[in-house]
Amino acid sequence: MKLLDIGGGFPAHYDDTVPAFKSLARTINSELDRLFPAPTEILAEPGRFLVASAATAVAKIIGKAVRGGKLCYYLDDGVYHTFSGVIFDHCQYHLKSFKKGPQQLCAVFGPTCDALDTISLAERLPDMDPGDYVYSENIGAYSAASSTYFNGFPPATVVHVNQ
Repeated sequence: MKLLDIGGGFPAHYDDTVPAFKSLARTINSELDRLFPAPTEILAEPGRFLVASAATAVAKIIGKAVRGGKLCYYLDDGVYHTFSGVIFDHCQYHLKSFKKGPQQLCAVFGPTCDALDTISLAERLPDMDPGDYVYSENIGAYSAASSTYFNGFPPATVVHVNQ
C-alpha cells in the first residue's frame, strides 16, 4: 500500500467540549507512525475543521412566545437553511445575543412552522424582542451548501467580509 486516506471527521471547535485539534493530531500521528511505516503517503480530508470558523450566522427574531412555561424564539433562519447541520450532522450551534441581560433557558425555532425546524430546545439567552438579533459562530461548514427554499423561505444572504 502506497496511499492511505484517513478521511474526514476532524472536529471544529464548536465549544469547549470539543477536544483541541493539537491533541487529536498527536494521537493520529502516533498511530499512523506505528501502523503505517514510511513511505506510506497519508491523505486527510479536514473540510469541516478548516471552514467551520469561516462563517458566523446572524438571524433576526421574528416571533416570541411562552409555551409550557418556556420562552420560545422564532428566527428568520432555521434548519432548512443555515442551521441545516442540526439535521444532517447533529451539530449543536450555540446562539448568542447582541443584547445583554439575565439569561434563561429558551427554545429556538426556524420560520417554517414545521416541527422539525427546531434549532435548540435548551439555549441560554436573555429576554429579547422581535427585531432583535442573535448570532452563531463557527457555522461555515456545509451550512450554505445544504440550504433550501422549504415552505417558500429563501436561504440566508451570504455577506463576505474581508479583514
